[in-house]
Amino acid sequence: MSNTKMSKTFYVLAFLSICTFSVSAQVFPKGMFEDYELSASKLGDFSIHVSKPTAKGPRPLLIYLDGSGNYPIQFKTKSGRYSTSIALDIAKYAKDYYIVLISKPGIPFSDSLRYSESGRAFYLGNKTYKERYSLDWRAGTAAEAINFLVRELPVDQKKIIVMGYSEGSQVAPRVAVLNKKVTHVVCFVGNALNQLYDFILEARLEADRGTISAEEGQRRVDSLYLEYEKIYAKPLSVDETWYGETYLKWSSFTKTTPLENMLQLGIPILYVAGGKDNHQNIMDMDYARLEFLRKGKKNLTYKVYPNANHYFQESSTVDGKVKKTDRIDEVHQFAFDWLNSK
Repeated sequence: MSNTKMSKTFYVLAFLSICTFSVSAQVFPKGMFEDYELSASKLGDFSIHVSKPTAKGPRPLLIYLDGSGNYPIQFKTKSGRYSTSIALDIAKYAKDYYIVLISKPGIPFSDSLRYSESGRAFYLGNKTYKERYSLDWRAGTAAEAINFLVRELPVDQKKIIVMGYSEGSQVAPRVAVLNKKVTHVVCFVGNALNQLYDFILEARLEADRGTISAEEGQRRVDSLYLEYEKIYAKPLSVDETWYGETYLKWSSFTKTTPLENMLQLGIPILYVAGGKDNHQNIMDMDYARLEFLRKGKKNLTYKVYPNANHYFQESSTVDGKVKKTDRIDEVHQFAFDWLNSK
């Protein structure tokens, strides 16, 4: 395998991987959510899942947007264990918030994964996912869900929050642009600039570190631009793909950047990064803070965990052994403390 192909494999794993959390029983017990089937023009049918309140009375609404990929929200592995792409401890916060999850187009809430002969886990694609998955679909369904739930439930409209993780972080500010009912946005470990730029940035950094030669770095960048030219020439194509995702997906997620959407907002925004993120380069994220300063906008809070990776895990070596510290719950609590202060 050539160096170029090996690097491309790394890129796709980095950008399309899913943060998963395993437990022995079902992640979400039966009856934890009220399920609604909604439909909207240009979006089609979609499923939302709303945590059931433990007490009566109005409460804030929180839309939680997970990362990339077509996995079900809850999925069973070949070991019989269950995992989820939702990093948030929903049970902890459901007593104070209506927490809303949105299934990807054409994907059930819960199902078993499949496995290739090599042992790689995957979930079968389908026509609905292929034709609909885009930034417009994800942001549009979230915006429609807010409108529906404000009518359906006793929502405290002083706090309607959109919280996104990884690729969901790219979606969150767009939802707030589309729906003015949103009062707060929280973004975890998602790029600020064009998603495709990160592939170029990584090639340049590998060349700078000496992992690859300067010539190989340039060849890689040139080949990326050729691919991007094809994507933007056919931005609505669902038959042509790059790294397993349609041209529609790539073009829609880069039609406007997350930073452009953030800058349109006057509401409070929390932007959280991992300094050692192995999936999302922090230099891309750092630029958002600079741009808010340049524009004189004061509604962005930028929080960095310097030693954390994409999953807010920190590694240290003790007595020659690598020890991992999981800080994801701490990070979420920081976000809720921030919400309570605004």
